[in-house]
Amino acid sequence: MPRMRIAVDARSLCGERTGVGRTLEGLYGALTRLFPGDSVVLLSPRPITLPAALEGRVEVLPPSRFRLPGTLWLQTIAALEAIRAGADLFHGPLGILPLAIPLPGVATIHDLTPVLFPQWHDRKNVAGFAPFLPATVRRAARLICVSRATRDDLLLACPEAAGKTIVVPNGLVPSSGTGSEPPHSRPFVLSLGTLEPRKNHERLVVAMESIWDRRPDFPDLVIAGGAGWGMPGFAGRLSRSRHSARIVLLGWVTSERATALLRGARLLAYPSLYEGFGLPALEAMAEGVPVVASSSSSLPEVVGDAGLLADPLDPAAIAAAIERANDDEPFRKEARRRGPERAALFTWDGAARATRALFAEAVG
Repeated sequence: MPRMRIAVDARSLCGERTGVGRTLEGLYGALTRLFPGDSVVLLSPRPITLPAALEGRVEVLPPSRFRLPGTLWLQTIAALEAIRAGADLFHGPLGILPLAIPLPGVATIHDLTPVLFPQWHDRKNVAGFAPFLPATVRRAARLICVSRATRDDLLLACPEAAGKTIVVPNGLVPSSGTGSEPPHSRPFVLSLGTLEPRKNHERLVVAMESIWDRRPDFPDLVIAGGAGWGMPGFAGRLSRSRHSARIVLLGWVTSERATALLRGARLLAYPSLYEGFGLPALEAMAEGVPVVASSSSSLPEVVGDAGLLADPLDPAAIAAAIERANDDEPFRKEARRRGPERAALFTWDGAARATRALFAEAVG
């Protein structure tokens, strides 16, 4: 297979690394190991924090002295930097490509929430994605969707994507947390995800409050996730809860800390309104931790029969699933067996091979 030089929009490696940044770590950690003849150059308008898995494996261009907003940078300087770096292909892992670049491009689309649910995003996120999606679909040589649910949404929004769109599910980054220290002094339900409307934290808290009303000794709720957008009063709402002493708000945590939390949790509660994939559910299953996820979007195809799926709009249904996942020992035993088996189906080696094949098709 001919060698390839790949330019990557690496903005998701700036600051606190969340979902897309972790997928970059997994994908390019595997790709550079499986295809050592390739070279990867990461581009960003701001300094990035390189994951340990990528150290010594990729090149990182220093940020341009022109401090442009991300969208403007992508459509101007990023294209020039990719050409100057001698790239054969541009990869847009945030779903959007530079539109005036002569290089073939592949975009990875995680979800279409800025198009389908713009009220869940600030105006900057919507403006940086929705207006550029149709042109990216036309411009891209190949489009990668991380789930069938995302592909179906894309084809409804942009039917012309049909002939170039492939589903390549995310994989699982091996955990590096030790879990040696107790993450919380009492049994707890874990919520893991950025604080933003689509993660459905409000209904999760309502569900837990309804359980504590009936069962004062039920496990606590630990919420781990960085501050996103659209929930400025959430911390105050928790402090005013009649069960405020049972709720712990940790903020953003490292992947090592997240692993320790998962290993100490009674279960993961992940009742998101919409997910393009849902990495926390996959990570919980890999640890044998029971999962309560939502019945919407991509989560049923990720969780399968290894967890419980509840209507994310119904706090009573969320509460019932959480109680079962905590109380039902036969279910918990099955989750410990089925979870790792299910998670093993999603590997970054498989994703890297499929992605590399699409890159080769794009270059021609």
